[in-house]
Amino acid sequence: MPGADSAGRERGEAVESDGVAADPFGLKALLSPGIDPAFWVPERIGVMSAWWAHVPFAFWLTTMARPRVLVELGTHNGASYAAFCEAVLRGKLGTRCYAVDTWAGDEHAGAYGEQVYNDLREFHDKRYVAFSELVRSTFDEALPFFLDGSVDLLHIDGYHTYEAVKHDFDSWRPKLSDRAVVLFHDTNVRKGDFGVYRFFAELSQQFPTFEFQHGFGLGVAAVGPDAPAAVKQLCGLTSEAEIGTVRERFAHLGARWFAISQDALALQNAHQWLAEADRQLGEAQQRAIDAEARLRSEQEAGRARAKEVEAARQQAAEARRDADAARQEAREALRRAEERAQEAAAALQRALDAEQELAWRRSEMGQPGRGAATHFVRDFGYRLRGRKPPAG
Repeated sequence: MPGADSAGRERGEAVESDGVAADPFGLKALLSPGIDPAFWVPERIGVMSAWWAHVPFAFWLTTMARPRVLVELGTHNGASYAAFCEAVLRGKLGTRCYAVDTWAGDEHAGAYGEQVYNDLREFHDKRYVAFSELVRSTFDEALPFFLDGSVDLLHIDGYHTYEAVKHDFDSWRPKLSDRAVVLFHDTNVRKGDFGVYRFFAELSQQFPTFEFQHGFGLGVAAVGPDAPAAVKQLCGLTSEAEIGTVRERFAHLGARWFAISQDALALQNAHQWLAEADRQLGEAQQRAIDAEARLRSEQEAGRARAKEVEAARQQAAEARRDADAARQEAREALRRAEERAQEAAAALQRALDAEQELAWRRSEMGQPGRGAATHFVRDFGYRLRGRKPPAG
């Protein structure tokens, strides 16, 4: 059809030999609904995880695979599990999701407290509780709760030794359906006792696989014979160029969310630091207020004690003045008493002298004896000395 070819060239389209436009600008691919999930915005921003690098792929895989049952072994703070659940929610899928973890940590993830589980539980229950459940147990303990042949998508991200990951896969393999897809995280970690890369290499000899190398590595295995077509196509890529393109594009998308999550976590930590600084400042201010109140109270108490001491000092001074005055009065009274005693003694002496002179005169006149005047003088002398005068 020469007319169609010429019309296509006039519009700037590349035209194949059969006359079909080849979409040289990639607009049709860019507008394809199939890649929409890779550009979704995740909700679990603000937690630390290497899995952020694979969140766009988790969105795409979940919507393409449309699993009936999804199980994650090893969830930690939920970055990967929230991505799966978010894809189920936005894709309006009928998937039942299960996260299996003890939420106690291990040698590879490190030990962590109850706050990790509580934070995930709060986030999870507000968004995904209608179709998702957090199963708090070991991987082996959870096995009886799942029917054989029921799990369409299994994500293994537990303890990362060769023996552990092999055990997890072998023990859960009977639970996998004919459509099963299995994900393995940390396939590109080669240090210490990590051995996921070894097991995934062995698995690649049995099943079609694809491996992303960014974000510590993520292995995809189409284990079920009836695995979703998109997964089979991905795992069936043989062109190095095509494999490199898929890896590069998902790595680029994942790097964006990894960076954003890091920024969000840093901002969250800054807010927490500020909140803690505000709390400490508030406590310091309260301590200052309390200290000032105690100081005022002590000052008031000190002033009250000072007033009491001053009043006591004044009372003591008055008492001393009163005592001095009393002593002065006593000394004065004693002086007067001594003067009166001296006067009385002098009067007595004069009376005695007069009596003696009278007696002498009487004897001279031949009148012996003493009369009433003599007795009066004698009695007065006794009373002056505080003694009772004799009778007669």
